[in-house]
Amino acid sequence: MSTPTGFEAVCEHVSSETAQIKVFGLRVLNASSAFLADLVPGRHVALQATDLSGARQQRLYSITRRLGNDQFELAIKREGRGGVSDQLHATCQPGTRFDVQFAAGDITLASVQACRHVGLLAGGIGITLPIALLRGLHERALRGLNVPQVSLLLCVPSIADIPFLHELLQLELSCPWFDLQVFVTREAVHGKGHFKAGRPQAQDLQALGNPDSVVICGSHGFAQGMREHLLALFPTCPLLIESFTPPAASAPATPDDALAQSPLRLHLQHNDQVLEPAAGKSLLEMLETSGIAVRSLCRAGICGHCRLKVSEGEYTVEPDFCLTDQDKRDGHALACCTFPKAGTIKVDLNPTA
Repeated sequence: MSTPTGFEAVCEHVSSETAQIKVFGLRVLNASSAFLADLVPGRHVALQATDLSGARQQRLYSITRRLGNDQFELAIKREGRGGVSDQLHATCQPGTRFDVQFAAGDITLASVQACRHVGLLAGGIGITLPIALLRGLHERALRGLNVPQVSLLLCVPSIADIPFLHELLQLELSCPWFDLQVFVTREAVHGKGHFKAGRPQAQDLQALGNPDSVVICGSHGFAQGMREHLLALFPTCPLLIESFTPPAASAPATPDDALAQSPLRLHLQHNDQVLEPAAGKSLLEMLETSGIAVRSLCRAGICGHCRLKVSEGEYTVEPDFCLTDQDKRDGHALACCTFPKAGTIKVDLNPTA
């Protein structure tokens, strides 16, 4: 995974993919050759921009296509929550400039091109990673190179929300190695063929056959749910997971002891500092809000950069996608997936083992 660098990018073109999704063509200015080499479709770039309140934030977006040496495309969905994506969707136009911090990610064409059968599972805007892989595989097939059999299961709220639908259908109709199934979760779907109502069930996942690898991309909840189902069906199959949304705290249980009633305190072991943040946010957010520097990139339990140790007090840990069972037995957690609730919680920001 690449380290942060920092370059300026300018928007070259904008097109509407759906009512909520726009595709932006960006050109990086004065970038190093090493950074340009990192701009591989399937990876993601970190953009720094303001949200609708004016607060400066960093967000990750998949590279869906490479356009020449210093140009690439990404797709941004309007979420309706006032975040960076909403601001970029509303205001970014040709000539707009903003900061690109780094390119990172391990899931690219090279991850799947040597497989015999690949499964792709995408939720909503999570299609940006699979479309990048499919475009790369299509180019290989056009050059007469071997490509795997690929099955894509895409989940969307409604048919109108499907990004790249025309391109996906064209690939499915023209490429014998590609199969598409779309699951529509929030509107009635009648008929057969590519579209089904509801979410994928066990029999739908079994239709993946015996895949050599499965790529999952979507919200944290979608990625975690699909991972659990796939591990039950294909326990030895490698899973390549990408998620761009942070985990949400589980619904709080009704407090039933004195600990749950005690105030929340974070005891930082490296400097013996004690913080008293309000409960309800992740440990990562609490530390950042208090001015404590924490290494982090994805904020979604993928990269492992915010790894630390926590103990005592009352806290919940949401599923992540990188720590091993042994890591967790040793007390390691990710700040982005840890939600302190009450009591004094010891935090070791620099665990040695």
